[in-house]
Amino acid sequence: MNKFIVIDNKNLKLGYYFEDNKLSDIRCYEEGSILGNIYVGRVSNILNNINAVFIDIMPGLSCYMSLEDYKGENKLKMGDILPVQISKDSIKTKQPSVTTDISLTGEYVIIHSDSTVGVSSKIKDNQVRDNLKALFKEVLSDFEAEKKCKDITYGAVIRTKAADSENVSTQDIKKEMLELLKKLDDMLSKAAFMSAYSVIYKNEAAYLKDMCIFSKHPECEVITDSPEIYNEFTNTYNTEIKLYNDEMISLTNLYNLKSLTEKALSKRAYLKSGAYLVIEHTEAMTVIDVNSGKAIKGRNSEENIYKINCEAAMEIARQLKLRNISGIIIVDFISMKNESLNQNLLNELKDFTKNDFIPVNVIDITRLGLVELTRKKVRKPLHEMAHLIKY
Repeated sequence: MNKFIVIDNKNLKLGYYFEDNKLSDIRCYEEGSILGNIYVGRVSNILNNINAVFIDIMPGLSCYMSLEDYKGENKLKMGDILPVQISKDSIKTKQPSVTTDISLTGEYVIIHSDSTVGVSSKIKDNQVRDNLKALFKEVLSDFEAEKKCKDITYGAVIRTKAADSENVSTQDIKKEMLELLKKLDDMLSKAAFMSAYSVIYKNEAAYLKDMCIFSKHPECEVITDSPEIYNEFTNTYNTEIKLYNDEMISLTNLYNLKSLTEKALSKRAYLKSGAYLVIEHTEAMTVIDVNSGKAIKGRNSEENIYKINCEAAMEIARQLKLRNISGIIIVDFISMKNESLNQNLLNELKDFTKNDFIPVNVIDITRLGLVELTRKKVRKPLHEMAHLIKY
């Protein structure tokens, strides 16, 4: 059984997700995160040279918005007031980012204020994809009569779980679609009468949302040793999770969380073969070097190097999630002359990263033999939160 453990770590809450008894994700929940919040913002600066604007969501807090994320029909002007949603928290010296494509996320679907209708790329069956799109259009048509914002055509992104026909009914999906449509429509209709800097919607605590998601997985147990977190969760969702209260050994010591966190913050990650990864963070990107270590002593054939590289690719996919590494990532695998093996390695890396919670794009191999990939920036990476983790 998989486990999701949430602990209160003084300055922040930490979530540890164990998959098949192996730690695969550490989530840091910083106090005061505004990710997902919706505000009435005011345009404070327009930068045509970089096709972007800055929007103030409160006095003294400007947020960046690419004009590609602007969904309005009229050209923006200084002082314009409009609803925006925080799409990225502040990272390092960068301000938060916002978008005018306002969305609400459910278990099966994301409803947004843009007219596009998409389906998770993890749903491969075209018939299932078409059926889910048709289902949303049916709900949208039924909702049209009671819609308040007549100038908005709502869209959706249908999530992977909606395709789980064995555990999810069509009625459950339709019910959530309609509830989210009503909620978003009601918020946006009220926003038209709100003044600048008003809070339209405050996102629920991310740790509660994650606990809710994991608690619904039949093969995942959610555990916390904090009565405050336990009570907050059960009062919010009316769902039972496990409250750990053994006085003989703490939850942190039982699962060796301190040591696992220290390993996740280390520059090196060791592989079973004897090889290891060296992970270096720079201002512009993350660089990962695959070092053969003791793995190829006397066995440096291309086939053996390929096996080590594949082992490294699997561990890299895990480390991206575990450390929440985002942005541009460059990987220096052990060099191979065989182009076919290099292409196979690239395909293996793509497969290993498919199960990530956050989109990963494996791009290509450069002329220097380096693999380029990107991972969407949503939350702060683990190494930036290290100074807040106190055991």
